[in-house]
Amino acid sequence: MGLDTIELVIGFEEAFGIAIPDEVAAQLTTPGKVTDYVMAQVVVSEEPSCLSQQAFYFLRRTLIPSLNIPRTDLAPSTRLEDIIPLENRRMVWAGLKSQIGPAVIPDLARPIWLFALLSFMTAFAFISALIHTRNNLGLGANVGFYFGLLTAVFVGYGGTLITRRFKRNFRPMCESLGDLAKHVSVHSPHIFKTQQRGWTREQVAAVVREIIIAQLGRKDFTEDSHFIDDMHLN
Repeated sequence: MGLDTIELVIGFEEAFGIAIPDEVAAQLTTPGKVTDYVMAQVVVSEEPSCLSQQAFYFLRRTLIPSLNIPRTDLAPSTRLEDIIPLENRRMVWAGLKSQIGPAVIPDLARPIWLFALLSFMTAFAFISALIHTRNNLGLGANVGFYFGLLTAVFVGYGGTLITRRFKRNFRPMCESLGDLAKHVSVHSPHIFKTQQRGWTREQVAAVVREIIIAQLGRKDFTEDSHFIDDMHLN
């Protein structure tokens, strides 16, 4: 299996909390076949329900004890920055990640100005090192390029470590509680799905589609589209 295929299979396994053996994965050649296989592995329900809504209720139950705010103040449209103050945001977010899973809840982001500054410093380090090796040390272009690249990596990595404590902003994809619920419903819905409710085929198909879109960056496919022939999966 190619790298794209492996990442896609891992995405399905993490989303539904199931294992997909290699020999089975090789036979799942279309989104429809993936959906059918997942339906055979999870608890099935005939009762339709919205995954994003279930994820929202799950997040609300999880957040209420740590935020100590009324349930009525938490709605899908509620902006996270309005309910999670800046002074204890990192602590609350870390607690949420520990309860739900670090791979499910996205990391907080650095302010835009700080991200831009790190990018500028990295580029400046590369150019400065390149010029220094060529003009002052008399080294060749190839040596200068690799030395500049090494310097940029060192500066960039060091900068990310030093500024880690400034990661306090919510990412654009998770600015509201509803956004976060949708993110959780796509990336790890099995954590809030109860055995009693189970899955409908429509829910499984919707999650499979969202995972494919997130991994491959394309939406022009159907349940019968072939991963390799039609979607050119590696």
